[in-house]
Amino acid sequence: MKQNQFTGRYAGVISAILLASLITVSARGENIRGEIAGTPQIGGPEIVFNPEDIVIVDTGTIPAFQEGIELRLEIPEALNRYQNSFALLIFRDITPSPSPDNLSYSGTRAYMRLLPSRTSAFIRIPFTENHGISGDALTDVLPVPVSQEQFPLLITVLPVMKGIPDSAFQQKLSITVVPLWKDEGSLTVSVANPSGNPEEIVNITVDGAEVTPGEETIFSAGIHRVRISSSHAPTVEKTIAIEPGEVLTLNLPLDYRPPEITVSIPEGAFILLDGEAVETKESLAVLETVPGDHIITYSLGNLEVNRHFTVRPGGKVRINLIIDIEIVDVGEGSGSEYGVGDG
Repeated sequence: MKQNQFTGRYAGVISAILLASLITVSARGENIRGEIAGTPQIGGPEIVFNPEDIVIVDTGTIPAFQEGIELRLEIPEALNRYQNSFALLIFRDITPSPSPDNLSYSGTRAYMRLLPSRTSAFIRIPFTENHGISGDALTDVLPVPVSQEQFPLLITVLPVMKGIPDSAFQQKLSITVVPLWKDEGSLTVSVANPSGNPEEIVNITVDGAEVTPGEETIFSAGIHRVRISSSHAPTVEKTIAIEPGEVLTLNLPLDYRPPEITVSIPEGAFILLDGEAVETKESLAVLETVPGDHIITYSLGNLEVNRHFTVRPGGKVRINLIIDIEIVDVGEGSGSEYGVGDG
């Protein structure tokens, strides 16, 4: 039968644990012994370990939108036969630095709870006091946050009762670590192919609010509408989804092709576009121009017609030149609905 490694420090809390499965936090340093079974990566594969083994959890550099981690513990059914016999413990401020050659550590207990009589347990660990992390019937949240400086964490499952058979210590538990993100992310929007024209005016909005091109802006997670308008290119619109914790960059190209005017020209007509003659022998002329206001002049014999119009960036305009015939009734009674002889 395996010797219980719980030191005298735990004697004062064992009876309380057996009465109620409560989270406990200690302000004192405590000694922990065991072999390191592994160091799971956040978002990486599981680490398998036995009771009394040690698992080391480190965060590395914490991304801006990460507010904590969740430990997911898988418990073999065989251990459920030993209810109130094993406890899960988490320690912070570990010394010395974890090493495969070291079997003895000191740390401050951040969490202690009996293994639940089910096949899984979830523990959420916030990094700061101000967080949006919540728990439920199956998930505990540490009452005291663990800052980055207090990592790595040491995690172990230890017996709290005597008389546990050796076979229980051969059971395999597993643990995975996943990040917990704030319900927000960031978005950076840029024009992929800026024209370089100093006269171009570019305006970028997200959900109708203007943002600075190339500058990271924080948004709530969810669906957003991006719009890029330019004085020299057609407007571009795109719907995007920002996931919690996502850092998203959008480089959207603009279409700087010049606007196009298609003019249908009657035979014998003379055409001026902005005062310049349109030289063509075809009945259909396709002209490139610039965005903005224009004037087209159409002459046929003694008839001359001027029309003003506006071309949008990248737009296409079709102009049909036709000869109007105006009929005016100038006879007696022309003001009547029925004309001459009315009444």
